[in-house]
Amino acid sequence: MSAFVAEPRRINPLLRVAIWYAERGMKQRFVPGRLLGWYPRAALGFVVQGLIEASHHRTLSDRIVALVGIAASYAAGSPYCIVANSEGHQRYGISDAELDVIRVAGDPSEIPSLTPRERLAIRYARLISATPLDFPDDFVAELKAAFTAREIVVLASSAAYVNLLARLIEPLGVPAPVFGDQTSGR
Repeated sequence: MSAFVAEPRRINPLLRVAIWYAERGMKQRFVPGRLLGWYPRAALGFVVQGLIEASHHRTLSDRIVALVGIAASYAAGSPYCIVANSEGHQRYGISDAELDVIRVAGDPSEIPSLTPRERLAIRYARLISATPLDFPDDFVAELKAAFTAREIVVLASSAAYVNLLARLIEPLGVPAPVFGDQTSGR
């Protein structure tokens, strides 16, 4: 399967560098980045946001940010985002059982290995990815009690970035990447 549009023959040199860097890390073609060669201004925004999302967060663990990315990917229903964000989940200490609960939109409180903050972050990512957007007052109070204002913004922007990518990748028909062993359906 290929994308709905062909990659441009010429890509802005700065974008080419960013694509090279992404492909080096992914060890495969970064089709979304290449397709954005048609609209370099949008590509710049995605690249900058992607670099921000990939950076280390002072008070949030990489694990919690990864859980948010995975939860938002499944909630958005984007095969590309699901594969890209679930790949290598073990390196963040995310077990297959935890991934399965997120995949089936199960109740995170059923997994004792998740901390209360992780459970709340998963719920937040799901709410951010739902339509219509609805954030019940009791949930917001719980969120504010568990996370700092900065942490809430990081969690929200992480989930929103996944949703933004899903809303770009799926309408362009970008096939999901293939990493390692995909036989387990993850």
